[in-house]
Amino acid sequence: MHAILDENARRFMRWLLVWVVSALAAGHAGADESRYVRAVRTFADNVLTHGRDTYGEVHSPLFVDGINIHTHEPAVWVLPEERAEHWQMPRTWIMSNLASQQNLFRTFVALTTLTGEPKYKEAAVEATRYALENCRHESGLFFWGGHTLWDLASHQPVGEGRTGGMAGKHEFKSHLPFYEFLWELDPDATKRFIESLWTNHVLCWDNLDMNRHGTYAPPDPNVWDHDYTGGPLPFTGRGLTFMASGSDLFYAGAMLSTFTGDRRPLTWAKRMAARYADVCHPTTGLGADNYSLHESHRMIKQFPQFGGRFSEATITSIYNMRYSRVAIAQLKLAERLGDDGEEFKRWAVADLTAFARHAYDWSTRSFWPTLIDGTRLRPEDRLHEGYVNTRWLSHREPNPLHFWAYALAYKHTGDPFFWKMTREVGQVLDLTDIGEKVGGGPARTQTHVADPDLIFGLLELQEATGDRAYLELARSVGDNILEACFCKGFFVPSAKHVYAKFDDTAPLALLYLEAAGRDAPPELPMYAANRSYFHGPYDGEGRTYDRNVLYAKTVD
Repeated sequence: MHAILDENARRFMRWLLVWVVSALAAGHAGADESRYVRAVRTFADNVLTHGRDTYGEVHSPLFVDGINIHTHEPAVWVLPEERAEHWQMPRTWIMSNLASQQNLFRTFVALTTLTGEPKYKEAAVEATRYALENCRHESGLFFWGGHTLWDLASHQPVGEGRTGGMAGKHEFKSHLPFYEFLWELDPDATKRFIESLWTNHVLCWDNLDMNRHGTYAPPDPNVWDHDYTGGPLPFTGRGLTFMASGSDLFYAGAMLSTFTGDRRPLTWAKRMAARYADVCHPTTGLGADNYSLHESHRMIKQFPQFGGRFSEATITSIYNMRYSRVAIAQLKLAERLGDDGEEFKRWAVADLTAFARHAYDWSTRSFWPTLIDGTRLRPEDRLHEGYVNTRWLSHREPNPLHFWAYALAYKHTGDPFFWKMTREVGQVLDLTDIGEKVGGGPARTQTHVADPDLIFGLLELQEATGDRAYLELARSVGDNILEACFCKGFFVPSAKHVYAKFDDTAPLALLYLEAAGRDAPPELPMYAANRSYFHGPYDGEGRTYDRNVLYAKTVD
């Protein structure tokens, strides 16, 4: 009894301290606070007020993934009735996917760093600690990711499928969790998670056959001591070696080495990243999203006219990941690792060079999906039904992540070719003309576009050139975000959108923008272009994504 009272007293004193410091900080805020910080503070306060777990019999410090900005009702996933019966799960889930809240927590930590108010970071601490204690499998893996989440109504894991009495399967695709924060809170649990991540996704250590879907087995106590032979590529494997998932593995391994000083996880991280580099074509340098072939040979069968040249290990960019998100993640990892990250930098730079030289069409100002030998693909190449759909074979305009990737590559190399590509992508996006002169400033510092990834790219150019005109242009993008996307105290794609996804990167980008304008910019949580999503069967929709059935909803 005394222990319980003591713990309650400690909790009360912590709460009182947070309240007092927050009140004092609030008294000094206001007129001196930038429009960006004010907006993000409003967003964060609204999340704290309306986004907490108040559902079911247990009220925890966890957050919902998103909210209806008009009614403040949480984002809810509705399972088809037959799936609910078969999987023995509730039909409706109040979604709390910790993997879809990592940027929210980065925003909370950054806001505390910039304002001095502890309540934002403390909220992230409380939610994460609760998840560490209650929302993890005994293997060390969280119930989170692409196919599994935590239902706040029933307080149990739910997701696609049920195996071993446990819901769902573990899937990561460019999730790149906030490992620095996890390590700060619980080093042992973070280490166990990363070792379990590798244990449950790597199928064969000899050649690093792996899969995006993982089981929930205990971590191998000798996880970093396996023998590695490598061998020829591509090989036919049991898994699908998607680079989006592979990047999660090598990012986690490299980060663990920075925390512990143990170089074995970094060695395995580089081995996996090298697999994607080693499958590149010797002439073009282009690489696919996989370094292995699916055992069904589904692509080869769907495209017989290519005589075996069309496969998982020979088609580039149909998933739009390797040459944007993954390249950014590698370059950011290189920054974090210093000299130990040179290989990640080299691989990303080589990828971005090959993609620009062989996949970019200057006449249509778009990227074409290609085979790694440079053969350009078109929708009419799809002569047979199968896995690859027509849309994947269409050329695509560059997106803001391409701008960020090429700006980051220029910052790292100073290569005029990357300057040229950054300028080209910026023009296509109607961002600005950064000028023909390498390292020169933008032609104008005003734009109508509003995308947070452009802010990150522009800040890379400001750092690379020292020209604060890029900061002014980034502020123009930030102002556009506030005007077009900040509605009822939340960030949404537009004022017509119904649901706000808390993991939106806009508030984090605005805080980066605020920090960059300070005389002594503080260090903010690293953002490496991770993404968050949930994918599974939804009532009346088949298998789909939360972004389609929830966050794309609009009203007239």
